[in-house]
Amino acid sequence: MEFNRDKFKALVLYIIWRAGERRDFGSTKLNKVLWFAEARANEAFGQPIAGETYIRDKFGPRPKHILEIQGELENEGLISVWSEPFFDHKITRFRAFQPPDTSVFSPEELSLIDWWIKHIDESHTAASISEKSHDYAWQIAAMGEQLPLYAFLASRIREPRDEELDWAKEEAKTLGLK
Repeated sequence: MEFNRDKFKALVLYIIWRAGERRDFGSTKLNKVLWFAEARANEAFGQPIAGETYIRDKFGPRPKHILEIQGELENEGLISVWSEPFFDHKITRFRAFQPPDTSVFSPEELSLIDWWIKHIDESHTAASISEKSHDYAWQIAAMGEQLPLYAFLASRIREPRDEELDWAKEEAKTLGLK
C-alpha cells in the first residue's frame, strides 16, 4: 500500500483527540498506538491503515513522517504540542482542539485503533509498551532501518522445555553427542 498522507494525518489527529490529554499519554505512547494499529491492521485486513513507513529508533518503531505531520497539525491550529516534566524526564504532550474527520476510516479500522489506544493507555506505561515494541525484529534491525509492518510477527526460537528438553537429551545420547 502506498503511503496515504491525509489518512495518516487523520489517524494522528484521531489518536491525539482520543488520548492526548490523558496524564501519561505522550509521544512514546502515540508512536506505539500508531505502530501496533498499523501492523495489526496489516495482519488482520491485509493492508495497513495509512501505509506509513516505520523506522527503528532508540525508543522503538517510529513513524517516518510523525514530526512533519505533528508540525502541520500544529500550524493548522488543530493540536498543540509541548513538553513537561514527568517523573525523572520530560514527556512530549498533545492536545487536540477539534475532532478529526473519521469518515476516512472503516468501522473495523476505528475499532482496532480504539482498542490499541485503550490497551496502551490503560495497561501500559511508556516503558512497558516500549518493551513490547522492542521485539526480535526491532533488535536485529540497524538504527534508522525501515521495519516492515509484518516485523512484529518475528520471534526467536525458544529454548526447549519439559518433554521437548527430555526428548532432545535422549536423542543427543542416542547419537553420541552427549
